[in-house]
Amino acid sequence: MFWTDKVVEALHAGDCFISSLHSANFIQLLEEIKTYPFFSRELCKCAFTASWDQEHVNIFRQTMQEMLDNHATDCSYMLEKAVPLMKNINHNEAILYQLSIDFLKHPGETPDEECLLKLSRIWVPIGDSALSASEIIDSL
Repeated sequence: MFWTDKVVEALHAGDCFISSLHSANFIQLLEEIKTYPFFSRELCKCAFTASWDQEHVNIFRQTMQEMLDNHATDCSYMLEKAVPLMKNINHNEAILYQLSIDFLKHPGETPDEECLLKLSRIWVPIGDSALSASEIIDSL
């Protein structure tokens, strides 16, 4: 069994997905990115966080394509791109972007749950599932 298959299985067992669409989007993204030269556990966490809706899946895919076009070997481009994007999105999305930035900047760590307190009530499940997924991904 490949590591990516174990990730999907463990995330399902941990009840991390907020919907069947979230699961399907993540599985599809993971299939696409698992062979990229910059694939990592941290990128996997970012893919999970982006998978909750189609708009963010599309942004993630576009970023991956830009990284491939630029022959990226790590995810530093994602960090550069996130900062200007955060200026043009709503507060809750900015917190989720910050969560992804934290995943990339601090490999093997899960950010503190304090970020959940900054989210509007309806956004908490997305952030909470990303934190849970981070812990599971790091444990594999």
